Amino acid sequence: MNIEALALEYNIPEYLVVLIAITLFLMTTFLLVLIYKIFEPKYKLYKKDMFHDMIWKWKYKGDKIIDLWCYCPNCDSMLMVDDENCKATVNLGEKVTFFICHECGEHEVGRIKGGDRRYALKVVTREILAKIRLKTFDIYKYK
Repeated sequence: MNIEALALEYNIPEYLVVLIAITLFLMTTFLLVLIYKIFEPKYKLYKKDMFHDMIWKWKYKGDKIIDLWCYCPNCDSMLMVDDENCKATVNLGEKVTFFICHECGEHEVGRIKGGDRRYALKVVTREILAKIRLKTFDIYKYK
């Protein structure tokens, strides 16, 4: 049955039948999105936390953490990385990655010992995943 036949059979204007169909489609789409959001894992709302005296922010792509980076806890500026000493030494105890805020007077905000920037990102990723696994994360703490 097409729209014209439906409109003629019940003596309803054709534009009203089209409007009702569009409204039903939009309501169905809205309800599906709402159901998806309700059943989405709560950890997906966990996107910001404090590790090693720095604010860390990230996103999710599926179950993977992406776009992980650190920010100054004072001015919320993106921090710069200094891991040059990691190339000069082979001793893991001497490898340190420094995080510096250029907006707050070029001072050191935090540091992670043991490796370069890739190592530091992996350390923080493991800490995030541990909080998710143990369900100790707080989605409201650093909003």
